[in-house]
Amino acid sequence: MLEPIENQYKQIGYISRSHGVKGDVLIIPDMYAPTLFDALDLVHIANTKGALVPARVESVRVQEKNNRLSFFVKFEHVTDRTQAEQLKNFTVYADREIVESLLDSDDLPLSLTSFDILEDGEVIGTVKALLENPAHPILEIETAEQEQLLVPFVDEYVVDIDVESENIQCKNLDQLRGL
Repeated sequence: MLEPIENQYKQIGYISRSHGVKGDVLIIPDMYAPTLFDALDLVHIANTKGALVPARVESVRVQEKNNRLSFFVKFEHVTDRTQAEQLKNFTVYADREIVESLLDSDDLPLSLTSFDILEDGEVIGTVKALLENPAHPILEIETAEQEQLLVPFVDEYVVDIDVESENIQCKNLDQLRGL
């Protein structure tokens, strides 16, 4: 008997748009994993009927800009911009075991849970979780006043991460606090 699709495959992102004239597509990942495509040479694309169609990865270029990760991917069967445009907004899946092994690897960012959050040199709270978000990760912080503060993991708010001291220097947090 066949295993259910959710046991075999994990959603890794979606195709945002075509890129260039040779059939490249821009994939926005569902997780922060810069090495995601290092171990993937075959993914599956959910077509309009929901069926998963295999797609062999020919080449990948990773772009990280403002703590936002994206992949420019060339599939073997997509040879021009018209074919790439037809894949817009389609969901991309990969073998669950491969994806989970990548997420457990040491190549990915270390756990920031329990790191202290500093603003202007003073501890204002502690990281409770790093939330996955398609745009960028989000730090869930519990402040000294037992309040929850969600901080986008972008340059606008995160200045520096000191792994040895286990603290994260932030700025502009007053923009995120309820007034």
